[in-house]
Amino acid sequence: MLIKVTKRSVMLADGVREWIERRLQFVLARFSSRIRRISVIFSEVSGNRGGCDKQCRLRIALIPSGEVVLEAIDTSVVTAVTNVADRSARLVSRALGRRREFGDVPERVIFSEPRRCRE
Repeated sequence: MLIKVTKRSVMLADGVREWIERRLQFVLARFSSRIRRISVIFSEVSGNRGGCDKQCRLRIALIPSGEVVLEAIDTSVVTAVTNVADRSARLVSRALGRRREFGDVPERVIFSEPRRCRE
């Protein structure tokens, strides 16, 4: 299971990258034989306006084909990763279950949480 962390105009504190990789490996360990690659992409959403502006997009490429995409927007990178990681195992399980039950149905399962801000 290859995990790639990319940041676009977002600063990550020391050790956060390793924590992200450990968190995702822990959550998705039971699917490691069915996951080709995981991409975690961080970006600024609202720029200089403040508020909730960290977006975390998680792309999980499945074996033999298919992709699960999740995203969360929150005030901190750690909170956004926690939200995405908690949902990722359930969605990967659902995608693999559909494939097992109905054949090679959905190529891409996308889940996007509505934008919310904690103030």
